[in-house]
Amino acid sequence: MQLQDLTPLQQEAAAANGASWLYGPAGTGKTTALHQRLLRLLREGEPAYTILTLVAEPEHRAAFFDTVHQSGLGPYAELNVTDYTRLAGSMVALFWPLVARDAGFDRPYLPPTPLSYDQAQVLMWRVITPMLADGAFANLRLRPQQIVSQVLDTLNRAALNALSLEEAIARQSRTWVGEPERRHHLDDAATAARTFRRHCLANSLLDLSLTVEVFDTQLVRHPEFHRYFRERYRHLIVDNLEEQTPAGQNFVAGLMGETQTTAVAVDAGGGYKRFLSADPHGAEGMRHRFTRIFDFTESFVAPADMGLLANQVENYLMHRALPAAGAKTRILDVIGGRYRREMVANLGPALHKLVYEEGVAPRDIAIIVPYLDGALRYMLTNALREAGLPFRQLRRRTSPREEPRVRAWLTWLALAHLGWGVHPAPYDVAEALTLSIHDLDPARAQLVVDNLYRPDAPELLPVDSLSSRIVERVGEEPLRLVEALRLWLAENGHRDTLDTFLHRLFNELLAQPQFQPEPDRAGAAVLDWLVRSAARLRKAAPGMGLMTEADIGATFIDAVNQGLVTANPPDWGDPPDPEGVVLSTIYAYLLAGEPARVQVWLETAAQGWWDIPRQPLSNAFVLAQSRSPELPWTIDEEFAVRNELLTRIVRGLTARCRDGIILATSDLDRRGVRQDGPLWRALGPLVRERDHASNEV
Repeated sequence: MQLQDLTPLQQEAAAANGASWLYGPAGTGKTTALHQRLLRLLREGEPAYTILTLVAEPEHRAAFFDTVHQSGLGPYAELNVTDYTRLAGSMVALFWPLVARDAGFDRPYLPPTPLSYDQAQVLMWRVITPMLADGAFANLRLRPQQIVSQVLDTLNRAALNALSLEEAIARQSRTWVGEPERRHHLDDAATAARTFRRHCLANSLLDLSLTVEVFDTQLVRHPEFHRYFRERYRHLIVDNLEEQTPAGQNFVAGLMGETQTTAVAVDAGGGYKRFLSADPHGAEGMRHRFTRIFDFTESFVAPADMGLLANQVENYLMHRALPAAGAKTRILDVIGGRYRREMVANLGPALHKLVYEEGVAPRDIAIIVPYLDGALRYMLTNALREAGLPFRQLRRRTSPREEPRVRAWLTWLALAHLGWGVHPAPYDVAEALTLSIHDLDPARAQLVVDNLYRPDAPELLPVDSLSSRIVERVGEEPLRLVEALRLWLAENGHRDTLDTFLHRLFNELLAQPQFQPEPDRAGAAVLDWLVRSAARLRKAAPGMGLMTEADIGATFIDAVNQGLVTANPPDWGDPPDPEGVVLSTIYAYLLAGEPARVQVWLETAAQGWWDIPRQPLSNAFVLAQSRSPELPWTIDEEFAVRNELLTRIVRGLTARCRDGIILATSDLDRRGVRQDGPLWRALGPLVRERDHASNEV
């Protein structure tokens, strides 16, 4: 986009000096104005080195870089476009000798080792496991991995809300008014959090919580850092301040006075990362700090009457009286079914018609759902394939153990290292054989396992021990490859480090034409994630108490099998089609910021649209910096939070939709319970009005 293509408001915002505030709904051109502001600074000769751009999501960095690259101004390798937590990590590492001692690290002379979220889970798992064996968290209906993630959430939310760990622990306990047993669970969670923190301080490990805490409470307040920042950065650009945490907003507020210009964009009605401590109210409260105010109201994406649909929902949930007449015109279709499978089966032909008869490109359709469980994902992807529609999924976090190839490659890793004490189940070995040998079907793979695998050892026996009848049923060629795999594992199990072994396993064996005649791109993506994750774990291993390769390998396999969740995962399975229909959960879609011509609100009647995650060990709203630490958490407050969140969700979705919404729901949920959630009730009058008008025609 050229400067002359901007609206007068965008041009004025892009050219403004001093401290400028860009405010308005999503889709009104605020980010575009920031892009052009960056280009203006570069065109005027400002060194890229002196410009700091903060985005809310790492994925949003690409749009700024693309704008610069497409402008023809140059590569600008020194341009710093980053997110708050990444900036905090790099700055703490740079100024480590300045802050380590005051931050409480036992050996400040020891260089810090950053812990990714994956590695923090591994370390927390090592803290939680002995506690569970001793009876901690008794009668708590959570899987161990959920306990791990929620204790980490408390640590992270404390830091991101500029609270100390002890303040966060006290808030959790003081505000709880439910059953007394929960206080014991909170005490156990506090013990785990303190143990984790002590281990990090003793070994110079920087997880997200410690990185942010050191940056926010030590470094940002240090005079030397202010001097560095003032000498380094002359211009500050911040996009989506409403998705920043209080710690991130403190950083902007504290340092915007050090720069010659500051430009901040805020989405009205945003703040979708509330569960990750985003503070939209805190962002809006910073408006008075800015000398130039630019209110963006005209949407480049959504027609004006799309907002009527959001008004309808807000009126119902928040008891408002906003104009909503005519909202039904933006409901393009209502698709139902008694069960989920019927709803999905009916949706496929409707989308086929939309694309092939009405000319809507697949990439302009987004299917949005509260929860995308495995069964629903399977039904949806099959329905889209049957309808002849490409698709892609937006994922923020996922459990690697859900990907069959991850399980398969780790099965071979375990069988190559018998001394690690990991015993794959027969099912896992059969699945691994099926995925590794292209023409070995599951039935014959299971036959091989039944006759060759000893799970108690564990080991694969030589193929020549099979009877002629089994050889005939399985086939000589697949068995030759089974034997080649067995011999390779036996010969290479003790030669390499964990990551090197995985790399060689795939490239020297499983990617070869006799195993996979066609390039296994999905397998390569899985391998890349495994190798990178294993290498990072090995680097951090000494500080985590993992002293041998066996410790590292067994811990790595166990963490994945126990349900470790990875942030920003690769695309498991076949590579996504960038031109395909988008499949996404609500928050993944909103944070990606992609507009669509048509949105499908799947399972509109499901309670999930209104739900907040069940986290008995870590209440994101109690830990909000702006909330009083003394007030008890009540049912009334929880209902108010749910209603506000759903209102913001619908406002954000409609602001990102050009043509209209397809409502698709089933009478019964996956458990057979009738569905009648708040979103469906809010839209009910429009659906009935639409049906009545259709019947009259």
